[in-house]
Amino acid sequence: MEDGHRADGRGVLFVWDFDYTVVNCNSDEYVPAQFLGHDATSDGFRDLIRKNGTNDDSDLDWHTCVEIMVGRAMNEGGATPNDILAAAARMPFLDQVQLAIGEISEKGGEHVGQMILSDGNILFITMFLQANDMKKCFDEGIMTNIGELVTSEEGKPALKVEHQSAKYGGHKCPRCASSPNLCKTQALEDKLGQMQMEGRVPARIVYVGDGANDACPALNVLRECDILLARRGVKRSEANGRSGAETDEEARDEREESKSGTSFGILHALEKAKVDGEKIPKCHVAEWSSGADLRSLIGDVIRFWLS
Repeated sequence: MEDGHRADGRGVLFVWDFDYTVVNCNSDEYVPAQFLGHDATSDGFRDLIRKNGTNDDSDLDWHTCVEIMVGRAMNEGGATPNDILAAAARMPFLDQVQLAIGEISEKGGEHVGQMILSDGNILFITMFLQANDMKKCFDEGIMTNIGELVTSEEGKPALKVEHQSAKYGGHKCPRCASSPNLCKTQALEDKLGQMQMEGRVPARIVYVGDGANDACPALNVLRECDILLARRGVKRSEANGRSGAETDEEARDEREESKSGTSFGILHALEKAKVDGEKIPKCHVAEWSSGADLRSLIGDVIRFWLS
């Protein structure tokens, strides 16, 4: 599988995480924060997660917390279902990342495919991609949790999220935090299995991500011929107050400059796996921080593999 120009399939498959990769925020937190405010949203999630941790019988996994917070946005914050969709559409993103996604499609042609693999939900992701003319680029689809706006038993608007892993009967991956949530190893293996049945297994995979759960497929799925583009640095402090396309300079803030705040989890997760003697990734690992970094790395991949 050394030839990147296979006639029977994709030469290169780009697999994109969504939160803090395609968009420069956490979509699950961004949407309710537009109506409840940043502090109330952060406090709300913190209280729900704390409640979950002190109640063995609780079913408040992460996406149940998201359902509750989006419900509050509509029933306490005054948002309509259309307002929720509009908020998802205006999530902030780095303009260089958008350009890189477009260039992959334009320059790679039939030899390259792109997909999204996310533990967000299809509703927010699709609204964003459609609003920002990116959906057409992800011709290999979106693997994520099912999300839809419904009417609750009380007759109120609500968000309902169905775990993507439910179609496999759940998962037992020890690395992924909670059994109902998406395991990206399981999902990516499913996608590659589908492609193999269609006779078009990619010769190489380029995986772009930032979170600890992106370390799971990096350790378990990616091969020596593949590349992991792992985000380094810390998460911005004001993501919920931004919207639309931003330059790298516009996206910087004091927290990032001071190197404080919450770090992106993928590199730490890979290092922990190495220290624990568990395993190290077989693939090549390259780091990126800004949109310009990522676009440059992707440009190198396109020139080297598809020239």
